[in-house]
This record gives sequence, C-alpha cells and structure tokens, in this order.
Amino acid sequence: MRPTRRAVQLVVLLMALLAPVTSNAVGKPSYPPPLLPGHFISDAANVIRKEDGSEINWMATALLAEKGYPIGVVTIRSLAAQSAGGYTIARYAAELLQVWHQDERVRSHGMLLVVAAEDRVARIELGSAWGSAHDARARRVMDRLILPAFRKGEFSTGILNGVRGFDAMGRQLALPAIGHPRWMPRALVVDGLDEPWWTLPGLLAGGLVLVVGLVSLARRGRRSWAWAAAAFIFALVLSRFFGSAEGRGSEGGATGEW
Repeated sequence: MRPTRRAVQLVVLLMALLAPVTSNAVGKPSYPPPLLPGHFISDAANVIRKEDGSEINWMATALLAEKGYPIGVVTIRSLAAQSAGGYTIARYAAELLQVWHQDERVRSHGMLLVVAAEDRVARIELGSAWGSAHDARARRVMDRLILPAFRKGEFSTGILNGVRGFDAMGRQLALPAIGHPRWMPRALVVDGLDEPWWTLPGLLAGGLVLVVGLVSLARRGRRSWAWAAAAFIFALVLSRFFGSAEGRGSEGGATGEW
C-alpha cells in the first residue's frame, strides 16, 4: 500500500508541475494567417458584403501602390473563439500585427481594423511608424465613421467607412463627412471638414449670437447678450480642447464598443 500511495503522490506532483505548461498550450490565442499579396480582408465573422469587400480591396490596393500604407481588415466572431478570452481587443490586435511579421511594412506602417462581432468591440491598430501622433484621427475614424453604423447592426457599412477613413489618413486628407442628420441642409455640410457635423452650424450660430451680443452690449452695457455669447464661445472652445485631449489619451490606435 505504501509504494502505491507514493506513486499516486508522485503522479499528482507531476500533474501539478505540468498544469501551467498545458494550460498555456491550450490557451494560446490563434490568429488569422497573414494576408496574401493583393488581399486585405480576413472575414471570419462573415459580416462584409461582397460589394463592400470589392471597394475595400480597391481602396487598399490604390493606397498601398501610391502611398505605401498597407491596410488590413480582420473580423472574428469573438475573442473567446480565438482562445483569447482573457485578452483585450487592443492586446489581440497588437499581437496580431506582430504575428504578421513577414512584411515589415505591415508592422511599421500598417493600419489594421479588428472587429470582434459577438463581443461588440473593435480596434484600430496602427503600426509602429505612426507613433501616437495620429491617435486622435484614429479615434475620430472609430467614433464618427465606424461605430454609428455598428450600432445599427450595419457591420459591412461601418467597416467600409473605416477603410475610407484609413484612406484619408494615408493621403493626409480630411475625414469623410458621414453621419450628419438628414434634416440638415446640404450646403451646411462640408465634406472635407475633419470635424463633427455640427461644427460649421455651431460656429455660424455662435457668430450670430456674438453679433447680437455686441449690439446689445453697445446699447445696454454689461446686462446684455454679450455674456451669453461669451459663454457659448467659451463652451465651444472647451469642448474642442477636451475632445482633443481625449484623443491623445490612447496609444497606437483606438478602441470602440457599441
């Protein structure tokens, strides 16, 4: 009985020592294989429409040929489905960019969009050469171009809009004007303006209030609309400042949830 007991103890000890190794082997995340030349989409979640995929490939091909910036779009069902249940989407996207080490341009200048459809989370991951100087623009691409469509369940449209944002970033152009209210006159929407849709109407309204305030100030003194005008302009400046500060807070891209 004693040798048998010692044998059991030895087996238990060996199992305890091997458990971390086995756990790590089983829990190692899986990543989509590197994209082949001329391909820019890995759609494991099957959410991208054929026509949108064609437009994405066309834009990505042109941007790579003309500017040297590679675009990648990866959709997965969930992080858990990739054995990455303990990962954040940011960590998964960053490691994915490193796994695709065959092409140095992807790691250094790549613009990667990873969408975990069932987790309702997405990540824009920028290559190392982008640094953090473009994080604010990546945040605007996520918040203004991608997430509004995702919240409506329009994954394909949101992804296409995101790639349009990538194209604008790579060409140093203003982001597309997408998502302005239908009731707004087209004349008040500036497609090339890299700001929220309400910026131009807000500035026009602020200018009008300021003029009214100055006239009132000239007639009535301090008890006038000038205070309202000053408060409006001050609030607008503060919103722009804090909005920019928020954009600078992220590193290497932007994460979005819906």
